[in-house]
Parts: sequence; C-alpha cells; structure tokens
Amino acid sequence: MGGTFMSLPDDYRDYFIRNLHDALTGHTSSNVAEAVEFSERSRVKCIGITIETRPDYCLPKHLDEMLSYGCTRLEIGVQSVYEDVARDTNRGHTVKAVCECFEMAKDTGYKVVIHMMPNLPNVGIERDMEQFIELFENPEFRPDGLKLYPTLVIRGTGLYELWRTGRYKSYPPEILVDLTARILALVPPWTRVYRVQRDIPMPLVTSGVKYGNLREHALARMKQLGTTCRDVRTREVGIQVEFQNTPE
Repeated sequence: MGGTFMSLPDDYRDYFIRNLHDALTGHTSSNVAEAVEFSERSRVKCIGITIETRPDYCLPKHLDEMLSYGCTRLEIGVQSVYEDVARDTNRGHTVKAVCECFEMAKDTGYKVVIHMMPNLPNVGIERDMEQFIELFENPEFRPDGLKLYPTLVIRGTGLYELWRTGRYKSYPPEILVDLTARILALVPPWTRVYRVQRDIPMPLVTSGVKYGNLREHALARMKQLGTTCRDVRTREVGIQVEFQNTPE
C-alpha cells in the first residue's frame, strides 16, 4: 500500500486489509484477525504485504499493527541520509529517526526497502555518492531493498520555483546515467534494487530524468566501465540466462 498507509483512519485500514485477504480466499470475515487466520489456512492466500510508511508512522504500535495485517515488508521514504537535506526538503523527521525506525522494523522481522532521491537541492554529485556509500556501509542503514528515484521537477511544486528562478539545476542526462551506474556498482549482494526512477509520464516532467529506461542506460554504462551490479535481481538465474551469463 502506497502513501503513508498507517496515517489513514483505523476503520478504513481494517476494512481494506480485511477485504484484501477475503478477496483472495473467498471467505467473508467480520474482522482483520479472522481474515488473516483464514488466509493462513487457505489454499489461495496472501503471501506478503508491503506497506509504505515514514519514521513517524513506524513506531512500535504501528509495527505491531502491521504485523497483525500480515505485513512482511516496509518501504520507508528516506530520500537522503543528510540531516540538512531532510530539513531543507521539509521531510518532517530527522535522519536519526530513520535509523531508529530501521532498527525497530528489522528487530520486528520486517524486510526494509528504502526510497532514495539523488540530485536533491544543495547536494551535488560527490555528496550524492558519499551518501550511498554511507547507506550501504553504515549498519544503522543497510536496507534489504532500494528504490532509486532521481529528483524530478514537476510544475506546481516548490522545487519548480527553485528551478524556474535558476536556484536549482538537474544533472545533465549523461551525468545522471553515470551517477546511477556508480550507485548500482555499490549495491551489496543482499540488497534488491526494486526500481530505478518513478513511473511518471515524461510529458509531466519539467526537468530531471530524460530517459524512460534509466536502469537500462545505467547497466549499459556499467558494461562500458567494466563494473557490475551485484544486487539480488541482477544475479537471478532468469536474468543471467537472458544475457547468456553463467549464473552464480
């Protein structure tokens, strides 16, 4: 469930989760607990639920409630590991809070997927690279999964005004491809890269990613540079066979 699901009203969340399980099992449940219990014994069942959340909606009470839904994986929008960037982009929470929620989520048994946005204001190429090194090497982060969303300028946003007045510039397309290739080369083998760039129609983008297939361009650049992506997806047997490689 996208957005910040745990910020929605309790009765709506219960209604949604109950009907999600019932739609798969064909059972009509009176509450979430009954729906989950029946799903556990059904031949057709939900085998995993991913909920998108924020550090301020990833506290112990939220983690316990999401477990009761049958949730197995959390997606947490972090965007940057720098406190000044979190402040300047009005994230509404600190990076310290991110580290604390990662610890609690992992201790509770969840897989944790992080959303990151290179090319945010006042960062720059080298600082972008440094934050991804920090992301994968610092044990307070080390996510199980990554969604890489290079910053896009969309009309009607505060960032659009910065761009319009010349106070923000997107990376040139080839620089962004190079940066993405360098980031993918850092990904450890226990992490899965779920997505590279947001699925937003290009006509709506004023400035930012120029390619609809950024991952493909980045992987091609990595081949030119002699580097490889070691994430879970890239090393899957089907992907390896498609590119006529011998699987590990």
